[in-house]
Amino acid sequence: MQQTQTIPKTRLGVGYTRNRAGLPLEAVRVPVPQPAADQVLIRVAASSLNPLEYKLADLNFMGRTPPVALGLDLAGLVVAVGHGVSGVAVGDAVAAMADLNGDGGWDATGGSGSEGGYAVTRQFLTARKPPSLSFRDAAVLPMAFLSAFAGLYRTVQDGDTVYVPGGGGGVGHLAVQMAARALGAGLVISSGSTPQSIALARRCGAQHVFDYKRDDVPAEIAKLTNSRGVDLVFDATYSERGFVETAKTVRRGGSWIVLGVGPGKTTRLVETDSPVDAILAERGAERVDVNLLRYFSEPATLDSEAQAFLQRGMALAMEWATQGLVVPHVGQTIDSTVEAINAGLQLLKAGRGTVGKVAVIVDGDLAAEK
Repeated sequence: MQQTQTIPKTRLGVGYTRNRAGLPLEAVRVPVPQPAADQVLIRVAASSLNPLEYKLADLNFMGRTPPVALGLDLAGLVVAVGHGVSGVAVGDAVAAMADLNGDGGWDATGGSGSEGGYAVTRQFLTARKPPSLSFRDAAVLPMAFLSAFAGLYRTVQDGDTVYVPGGGGGVGHLAVQMAARALGAGLVISSGSTPQSIALARRCGAQHVFDYKRDDVPAEIAKLTNSRGVDLVFDATYSERGFVETAKTVRRGGSWIVLGVGPGKTTRLVETDSPVDAILAERGAERVDVNLLRYFSEPATLDSEAQAFLQRGMALAMEWATQGLVVPHVGQTIDSTVEAINAGLQLLKAGRGTVGKVAVIVDGDLAAEK
């Protein structure tokens, strides 16, 4: 193992200490692990908030034994590498996604006097950060970008009509840009419920953005497409009611792609009947479930092909951001404190989060550097 500095044995992260206790999170003392083969240890400059973090605290569906530190998105400096690591080296600035079976990088002592956030990542989920991309902006990309990438890459065809509901959301605003600017969609349609989210979806490249609280979106899309429907829906909204409406917009033989556990299972505790599959079957449309968790909860799915796919996604996240093709919108930046992180996650859980992404500054001095 290579390293350049003295690394503490433990640190004070932000996470949960009791199984299935939910929010609020607490300060948790966790070990700083040494990287094993094909792993990288990162001193964290910045991170972000994702719905997955409060869901892990609610349900602990990875089966971890608390305490568990959270903060899955990472950007910072490599301070140690395990055997066999290539492509990144000690001292490199990187962006990465923490292993869901390990601890994340939030630091409960964020700000001046910070102990520092540290997290281990797998090499294939770690990419060198371009100098032109700030640590903050790099840190908000990994999980949301990979979610959109897994749904749209190699799926969107040149000239396709694509519908991305929630185009002002953390995943949605990246998916709109990806379809419109990087993957060659001919027409991108989106929806939102506030002037801010609708405006962001438009700025990201959606030619038509509807207010789903006011407009009959399936009817409006039927008008736009001469009753044909869209070639592809990418739905990352986790809304049972929304799933039904977006399924109605798919053309015959089209694709309905859903992020997460899918219709009927969004509570994870109680499975309910959903008409989505019947709607899709009537149209001869394909349902595709995109779930990054499967790669980690079902290790057999994380074969060399899957690893190469995710590594390609991390590389393109950095490349497309610097090219201006898929640029993260940071709607709010908070310090890495227990109080600020809890407040941000409570808003996300209530569906009242900021548009785009919420960035978390873990090490202010480091984050200020390029």
